[in-house]
Formats: sequence, structure tokens, C-alpha cells
Amino acid sequence: MLSQEQRLEEIKEMLAKKHKLTTHELADHFGIAFDTARRDVLRLTSTGQAARIHGGLMEIKFNNVPGFVTRSHIQSPIKAKMARLAREEFNPSGLYFVGASTTLMQMCEQLGQINTTIMTNSIDNAVRLMLNKLPEVELLGGKIDKGNRYTYSMETLSQLDNITFDAAFIGTSKIQPDGVMVVDSYDAAIAKKVVERSRKVILVAQKYKFVTNNSSPYKSANLKDIDVLITDVPLEEKYRKYFKPDIKIKYVKEDETK
Repeated sequence: MLSQEQRLEEIKEMLAKKHKLTTHELADHFGIAFDTARRDVLRLTSTGQAARIHGGLMEIKFNNVPGFVTRSHIQSPIKAKMARLAREEFNPSGLYFVGASTTLMQMCEQLGQINTTIMTNSIDNAVRLMLNKLPEVELLGGKIDKGNRYTYSMETLSQLDNITFDAAFIGTSKIQPDGVMVVDSYDAAIAKKVVERSRKVILVAQKYKFVTNNSSPYKSANLKDIDVLITDVPLEEKYRKYFKPDIKIKYVKEDETK
């Protein structure tokens, strides 16, 4: 019998062809109990890898990484719990960079009581940080990528050369053995510069980012530069070896993922 991880990968391949699947179809296809198939559906939909529909699930977007706006409208309880874990990495009176990420966007909603300064190039992060008096917010300037809702410019890269962050929070669309990968070159350039200028780097990434086949050609950081990984489930040893030996890994407890 296939493991859940193997089934999830096969389900995503099936969705790429059929676009919609019912829980009964999955139970019949794999020869598993209906409740087991339902847990597979919940796993994919709660982590934002598919959309929940009545009686099953559907593909979010065909053959590509879903756009930021699409991802931001997917209600993922696991991302919300990862956001709470990320919030624990803040201290008062610091200077932090928070990149564009739907999980980090949720984290920004939870920072209203921290007297610190946050710099971001994400429009959505800035909007959520403005809902409270604290923390202070600095939005990097430049052109706006309307699809992914962040700002970028060559001047921004030069500006970052003069800043040292206590920590940087970054996301990813794919993790490869040689690095943290993203879809857009400008996003990668800004994240790479921020990583260079940060005392600590926190990466938020769900487990499926290690096995996804999406197209994410631009590297934003080396995995050896990551100090803290926040994810949804414990990592197998083969993935832990991608990182430096003393990396701190925080994940959502098993009873919280149900």
C-alpha cells in the first residue's frame, strides 16, 4: 500500500489531468477506506495544494504555481498555525524584513502588540500591519508587481546594502537540494540581498514544497543560510541534510494538523 505522501503526489498528478476528483473516486482508485481518502483530501486542501469542493477537491490552477491572489483566498488552517510559530521569532526593538508570502501575510496580522520595526516589499503585509498602532512599518518603494503584489526596483537593492536586519522572514514556492526557489527573478533578487544583510534567516515552507514539480527557476537563498525552518510536519532525514546541522526546525504538532 502506498504511503500518504505517495498518494498525495499521485492525487496531484490526477488533478492535473482531470482537474476535479471526488473522495469516493480516490477511495476506489487506491483501494483504501473512505475515511482514509477523506484525510488525503483534507491534507491537500488544508495546506493550500488543492481547493475543497463538495464531495472532493479540485485543482487550484492548471500546470503552474497559483498566483498570490488565488493563494491568499485559500483558507489554510495549517498556514495559520505556521504563522503563529513564525511570530515567536520576533523580539521588541528590532528591525525585521518580511517577504511576500501568504503564510507571512497571516503572521503580520498577529504582530499588533510588538514594539518593533518591520520592513517589507509586500503590499498585503503592509496593509495588515497598518491595522494596529504597532509595529512600525516601512514599505520598500519601486514598481508594483500587480500579480504577486510586491514592489521592486534596482534602487531597492542599493538601499538594502545599507541596512542590517535582526532577522529576515522569507517564503518559497519550491525547495531543491541547492536552494530556496521562487517564481520571479525580482522576488529572488530582493530576497537574496535581504538574506545577505540579515543576522538570522527564517524560512516558512510546507513539506510539499520539497517534492512539488512546479516551475520555480530562481534561487533566492542557499539552504545553508537558513537558521530557522517553520513547516507543517517533521522532515525526513534526507531533507534535513539539505540544511546546516544546527538548523532549528519548528513544525505544527500532529494533533493540531487534524
